[in-house]
Amino acid sequence: MRFIILLMMISMSFSEKLSEKFDIANSYYNNSKYNKSIQLYEEIINEGFHSEYLYYNLGNAYYRNGMVGQSIWAYNKAISLNPRKESVKYNLEIVSSKIKDRVILPSEFLPVQIYINVKSVFSYYEWVMIGSLMILFTACFFVAFKLFIFNNHIAKKINFISTLITFVVHLIVLDVFLEKNEKQFGIIVFDNVSAYSGPFYGDNTVLFTLNEGTKAQLSQKQGDWFEIVILNGGKAWVPKEKIRVL
Repeated sequence: MRFIILLMMISMSFSEKLSEKFDIANSYYNNSKYNKSIQLYEEIINEGFHSEYLYYNLGNAYYRNGMVGQSIWAYNKAISLNPRKESVKYNLEIVSSKIKDRVILPSEFLPVQIYINVKSVFSYYEWVMIGSLMILFTACFFVAFKLFIFNNHIAKKINFISTLITFVVHLIVLDVFLEKNEKQFGIIVFDNVSAYSGPFYGDNTVLFTLNEGTKAQLSQKQGDWFEIVILNGGKAWVPKEKIRVL
């Protein structure tokens, strides 16, 4: 019991310390001391605390400091925690428009676009929670249905619809899970980054140049290098210090 109380006290003290540091970082930001605010926000992240507000403020600080790539990284992290935060989406769109030679893909086929929009309404953990609640509801209703508590035509329809929704939700959960674990992305955080044909330097091995803020899929890692795939299908290697993993 004493051990549990001690853990609670340590946790409360740790939370208060982070909250105080967050307030100081916000104060620095409000006074246009962006470098200092960025340093404190990053320290909070390194200490293991993550929230949409933290990444949102960090993105704003990076943007004010003229660091497009870092701000895009931070805004993407905020959206991953809360896909419905419109202010983050708005800021991300503004800063993304400043990427040099920005690649804009054509619109997806309408049903695909609708599915993507639906999937992006909730975060992965929110979809898992919704799926769990749907299983609980469907199971309880099924038991009640079998016990003839709701033995009528409407009850059969409700049971069918809830089962169908549960199935669809879990397909979405599976899709988001696979995307989250099998497809890792990163943001180029420096300008004029050379992309190489292999995990080594050499003027004759440069395939193309990447601009700050470019989003790329991480294919594999080898030593201090990442193999990346960009939106137009180009594949190359970049030093890991040039890209920040989402």
